[in-house]
Amino acid sequence: MTTNTALSPLAPGAGPLAALAVRGGLGLAGWGLRLASRRNDRARQLGRLEARAAARQALAERDALTARATTRLL
Repeated sequence: MTTNTALSPLAPGAGPLAALAVRGGLGLAGWGLRLASRRNDRARQLGRLEARAAARQALAERDALTARATTRLL
C-alpha cells in the first residue's frame, strides 16, 4: 500500500498554511498537556486548598471583629 506524501501537511509542496496549521496544532497540544499536568499536580492542589482554608478563616475573623465593633456602637 503506497501513501501519497503530497497530501501530508509536512510535505515540501503542502504550503506555508499547512505547516502553520501543524505547528499551531502541536503547540496547542503541548499547552494542553502542560495544563493537565498542572491540574493533576497534588502539591499544587493541596496548596490551593490550604490557601482557601486560610482565606475562609481570615474572612470569619474579619466578620467577627466587624460584628463586635458594630455591637459596641449600639
